[in-house]
Amino acid sequence: MRGMLFAAAFLFCAGVRADTVEMLETGLKLEGKVLRETDDFIILLMKNDSGQVRILKSKIKNIEYDIKTQLEKVAADDWTGKYKVGVWAFEKGMFAEAIGVFEELEGKENIPPDRMKLLGRSYEQREQLDKALEKYSDYLKLKPDDAEVAERVKVLAKEVGPANGGTTGQQNKPKIVDGLEGDGTWVGENWDNPVKAQIFTDPATTNKTIAVSSPGGAKPKAVVTRTGQPLNLSESKEMIFKIFYDSTVPGSIAVAFFNSQGEFHETRAQKLVPNSWNSISVKIDAKDFKTEKSGWKHEVGLEGKERISRVVFMFYAQKFNAHIDSIFFK
Repeated sequence: MRGMLFAAAFLFCAGVRADTVEMLETGLKLEGKVLRETDDFIILLMKNDSGQVRILKSKIKNIEYDIKTQLEKVAADDWTGKYKVGVWAFEKGMFAEAIGVFEELEGKENIPPDRMKLLGRSYEQREQLDKALEKYSDYLKLKPDDAEVAERVKVLAKEVGPANGGTTGQQNKPKIVDGLEGDGTWVGENWDNPVKAQIFTDPATTNKTIAVSSPGGAKPKAVVTRTGQPLNLSESKEMIFKIFYDSTVPGSIAVAFFNSQGEFHETRAQKLVPNSWNSISVKIDAKDFKTEKSGWKHEVGLEGKERISRVVFMFYAQKFNAHIDSIFFK
């Protein structure tokens, strides 16, 4: 066995490798790619991927993994495959690498809700407690009955402290700034499917969002409106916000505005990916709204935008829960 390993080192170690296997008895280091791993042995791919060595785990002192060797096995747009690599990195204790993969999957389709739970654990392992708290809180939006995570949120909320200061080195964290989501009156309308809406303050982070829920129904959409002090959008070019969307299938959302004359202007709908935050941008100054005057075609600008009396969020979706956050105009 020892002779085979020295031969392998002599033949294969000249190239650039990613994973490094350190042998227990000799201290010899072999570089390659861990192709397969069982409870008893590994298969190490070497020599520009043309040679393989089977090594008993009982002979191995340590394996230094490189996540790049795992990511090379999946396509650039294979999000499910990348999620599995993130889980692999987490299980190997490679928390920084797992964070990088899991964060990349934000807003991607077909990703399990556990991504946020594992992301929270990874941040916690690296003592980034504020980020761990944030991700755990997001996870509880999807899985509110997870008692273990709920308990960790309680503990971390005490350690991190309020958003403008805490007890674990978080004192310099900037205070949360609420946008339109923290202002006015938000109501679920009975236009199509039933829907509920209310301002929600996260007890762990103090962040305000608009919590929206609908059981679905026979109609295509659920509608939420905001009333309050009229908005002057005459100098605004863009509306931005993000939505945490909890559903079994993708949906979409459009925004509409009522001006002071009661005229209704609706944007095009944008896709919502489940189990994730979705960043949405609406061009206020674009001639891409539809109204009764335009025959409901997206070809006019937003008229009367110096006095907007109501803002409307139109969810084209069936059964779902959502949180609307960070609504700002630029």
